[in-house]
Amino acid sequence: MDRVKTGISGLDEMLNGGIPQGRHIALYGGPGSGKTSFCFEYLYRGAKMGENGLYITLEETKDDILDNMKNTFPLISDVDQMISSNKMEIVKPEKLELDEVANLLEDRITSNNVRRAVIDSATMIRLSFENDMEYRQTLFEFLSLLRNLDVTTITTVEATSPKKEDIRFDIEHFVMDGIFNLYNLDREDRRIRALEIFKMRGTDHSRDLTPFKVTPQGIKVYVGEKVF
Repeated sequence: MDRVKTGISGLDEMLNGGIPQGRHIALYGGPGSGKTSFCFEYLYRGAKMGENGLYITLEETKDDILDNMKNTFPLISDVDQMISSNKMEIVKPEKLELDEVANLLEDRITSNNVRRAVIDSATMIRLSFENDMEYRQTLFEFLSLLRNLDVTTITTVEATSPKKEDIRFDIEHFVMDGIFNLYNLDREDRRIRALEIFKMRGTDHSRDLTPFKVTPQGIKVYVGEKVF
């Protein structure tokens, strides 16, 4: 099985070498859980390995994302060069519609050989649908299209709570190929960030609840360590 290395320290070990190529992952977490940092580093590490990436933002602007990530990860001093050379691209569509996102992806994959993509977020798209049944059917059709485009995607999904005990199953948990859950766990007077690979179709993976930190050098997933 061909795999796409995320390049994130510890995560590929949990995935037995990386995300299966062409799969579509939901990154599910509450506010402050690290979703944007994971997505951005996934694209940045891919660009360093020669795989062009596309970040589709449906809420924040390109400048906001870049400013926040430069402050979070001082190591990405060459990110402006990567963007100017089209190794990474951040685009905000005019409409919150899956058709718009699909057309954008298809265009960039064809014109710029994009192999990694981020969609931030599915929650914003869902708000444009009148009911959950319509959203689920359209999302399923969208994923079927992506499977023909030879791209490995991460789509963020906003959880209503950062706490593990409050996470509920949502449409994306059933439809997507894989689910990464991010948590902010209470520990005495502070919070511990933790990652769980909740689901990954067609391959084995670690099922441990594993702590991680967002550091200036990148995300560190502490494989083998206990949260408490």
